[in-house]
Amino acid sequence: MLMTLIYVSSATRSFSRADIKDILQHSRQANAEKDITGLLLFKDGNFMQVLEGDAATVDELQEKITQDPRHHDIITLLRKPIAQRSFADWKMGFKDLNDLTSAEKAGHSDYLDRPLNDTTYVTQPSHAFMLLNTFKQLIR
Repeated sequence: MLMTLIYVSSATRSFSRADIKDILQHSRQANAEKDITGLLLFKDGNFMQVLEGDAATVDELQEKITQDPRHHDIITLLRKPIAQRSFADWKMGFKDLNDLTSAEKAGHSDYLDRPLNDTTYVTQPSHAFMLLNTFKQLIR
């Protein structure tokens, strides 16, 4: 059974571009081996990530993330079975929301100004999916 998981977390320290590049390199390799797809957003020291794959594999990865000392305040926004992947093109897509261009911001509501751990995403996970999906379209 395919599963999707969306969570937010806060970094326990500052992350440089090199740190994030290293995380992505390792994630992409591991995800390819485990048939996990998804997208990672980063903004102001917070992460939002969607993961898709076999339910048991996603659950294993979620457990690994909760044990990762680089994260704290991990909040699961959405975990549900899916019929097909929404982020099938990426072993781990990435967008740093701190570096958005004015063109990328144009025409979007204020949700781009919210922190990734904003209560709106916690109480209305569909808004988190909308944010992730927006960047799925922009980074194609």
